[in-house]
Amino acid sequence: MPFTAPTGERARTGSPTFSLAAVFSASFGVGLIFGFQPPLMALILERGGASSFEIGAVTSISTVAVMLCGPLYPRAIARLGLRPAIILGIGISTAMMLVMPWLPGFEGWLVLRFVTGCALGLEWIASEIWLNRLSTDQSRGTVMGSYATSFAGGVMAGPLLLQITGTSGGRPFAAGALCLALTALPLLAARDHTARDTGPHRRLRWLATARAAPTVMVAALIAGLVESAYVSLLPVFALLRGLDEQHSLVLVTVFLAGNVLLQLPIGRLGDRLGRVRVLILCAVVCVIGPILLSAVMGIPWLVWPLLLAWGGTMYGFYTQGIALLGESYPYARLADANTVFVVVYCAGGIVGPSLGGLAMDWWKPNGLLVFLSAAPLLLAAGLRRRAGDA
Repeated sequence: MPFTAPTGERARTGSPTFSLAAVFSASFGVGLIFGFQPPLMALILERGGASSFEIGAVTSISTVAVMLCGPLYPRAIARLGLRPAIILGIGISTAMMLVMPWLPGFEGWLVLRFVTGCALGLEWIASEIWLNRLSTDQSRGTVMGSYATSFAGGVMAGPLLLQITGTSGGRPFAAGALCLALTALPLLAARDHTARDTGPHRRLRWLATARAAPTVMVAALIAGLVESAYVSLLPVFALLRGLDEQHSLVLVTVFLAGNVLLQLPIGRLGDRLGRVRVLILCAVVCVIGPILLSAVMGIPWLVWPLLLAWGGTMYGFYTQGIALLGESYPYARLADANTVFVVVYCAGGIVGPSLGGLAMDWWKPNGLLVFLSAAPLLLAAGLRRRAGDA
């Protein structure tokens, strides 16, 4: 168990169990916005005559915002506290969603998405720090697996909400803001039982923080690289292999479903067998997955189970990497470590599609599979060396 259950007169809403549930609820809401807002804005911008570059810039600017604000997050979280930081991040994001119908177009949305990215980055990092502090080494994988499942479930629910609200007028923005606010309500009653960091905060030391646990940071980089390249380029790969557009998109959906279904089992396995061993297993599956994909493409009863397993294990890089942060860094350095981890992950997400595209141009279309297989191979080699030194 990650904590001791409350007894006596302690309020149920003040228990660590409720705090975990509140963070999971908020993570579902943030995932919902991640799956809802980008396609909504892309469709509206495209309908208004925006260029593909403008649509891509509006979509990706939030990731750039997280990276630029990275040095500010540890100090902000130390001053605010974990729970207020999460509430503030979600509150600002909700407000930006409500303002978007009043500032339509490329320039206005670029600014609003940047502010949203800054706010969600604060929520993102504070949530993961809180979960790591509520966990123990025996439960951290399960907690992070549950966290990832909550977020991924929200991402998959985003397009479903968009189908209900439509893309016209202010209705979809109001609905998205309402859903985000409702999922954050439990945080108002939750309590932060972790020790608050009140010591002096120096400038974020990127290299020193990364060098303290290089394998963990490599896991973050590979997760960002491969995840973004796969989601962006697999439909193109499938089209080049002769599938139609509908079936190409189904492949991405099945891949994402693996994230929802397998994060909790992977987390529990990490708690029992050790996170480094489980990360090695995930890396091996992700090395083999692209090799098998080329052979089974077009055979649903083979390709779907492969994509489920591949998708779940690929996202395991991130969740088990976050769990390893809690083991590798003391609480006083956890905010810095989590910030560097997230920034490295975002950096991988930015360059991944470009590197995957170059690989596909080099050998069309199988160069993408070479890239998707080679990146986890590097992680597997590093993890194997770490396991051998332990």
